Amino acid sequence: MLTPVEIQNKAFKVLGLGYDKKDVDSFLEDVVDSYEEVYRDKVELEDKVSELEEALNHYRAIEKTMQKALILAEKTAEETKANAIENARQIENDAVTKSQIILSDARRELEKINQQIINMNQTFETYKINFKNLANAQIELINSESFNISASLLNADGIAVPKKFYDKKEERNANAAKKEKKSDEDIEFIGGETDK
Repeated sequence: MLTPVEIQNKAFKVLGLGYDKKDVDSFLEDVVDSYEEVYRDKVELEDKVSELEEALNHYRAIEKTMQKALILAEKTAEETKANAIENARQIENDAVTKSQIILSDARRELEKINQQIINMNQTFETYKINFKNLANAQIELINSESFNISASLLNADGIAVPKKFYDKKEERNANAAKKEKKSDEDIEFIGGETDK
């Protein structure tokens, strides 16, 4: 292939008034062949450049789409992160509120139970005192004359009666029997006089 320098430096043989026709025709054929080759290369290169530009535009479009997607993903990630942080704060606040309510309820229940324990202790102490008093009264009663077996007798109903009450009853019965006997004697005596 001819270079531009070769074309520029080409010198034709001069024959009289002009150049040698064979020499000029041969050179022109070489120039035409070289030009055709250059033209074909140029067309091929233009096609390749066109294809490369299309590919480049395609990749640029993909790059823009990817940049947009990346920006959108970053924005979505930031929003998701912000929402997650807000949800976490809300959950934490709810948990703190619920725990305070539970703790407050537990304290109230504890106070209620403590008050019940105090009341039960007071009731128990009162019961102990009353039971102690009752037991002491029973002991005093058992130690009294009323529960002295040797000093008690059973009445007609089978109930233990202190001997002093029984003695008084016997005395009354004896007095009543004497009165009855005296009445019978008086009746006999009166009846005896009438018979005489």
